[in-house]
Amino acid sequence: MNKIDLVRVAVDQHLSDTYDLLAMRLLFPPERVVVPIDREIKDLFLYPERLETSYRHEWTSIATRALFNHGFADHWRTDQDNLDRYLASLREQSIPRCIHNHVGLFQMLGEVIAIQRSDNTIAFPDPRRRALMRLIWPEQQH
Repeated sequence: MNKIDLVRVAVDQHLSDTYDLLAMRLLFPPERVVVPIDREIKDLFLYPERLETSYRHEWTSIATRALFNHGFADHWRTDQDNLDRYLASLREQSIPRCIHNHVGLFQMLGEVIAIQRSDNTIAFPDPRRRALMRLIWPEQQH
């Protein structure tokens, strides 16, 4: 298995939790940030589907890139051993510290997740979204 395959498997197995992915996004921010992360999390209250679509894809990509770039530092170790050690460091030190340092963001994320998982939650489309949908599909009633 090559390095990128090892990294993809590691992300799927060890960093697929939404909280871990947010921590990776905070630990390894993208070079160009259009919307600050606190605004992205607040937007989830209006657009909760982003958590399982665009945000998840972006954060998974960030985690994959971070593991690939930083997870193979010791050249005398096997790739798997390097990656296992780096993941252990992330899970035992970096991610818990990140959560502690950004507790408000993680609490908001928890609220969004709780709302999504609730059996009695009904999503009402945002008025701007309804207007856009009428422009795209004028014959449909939303």
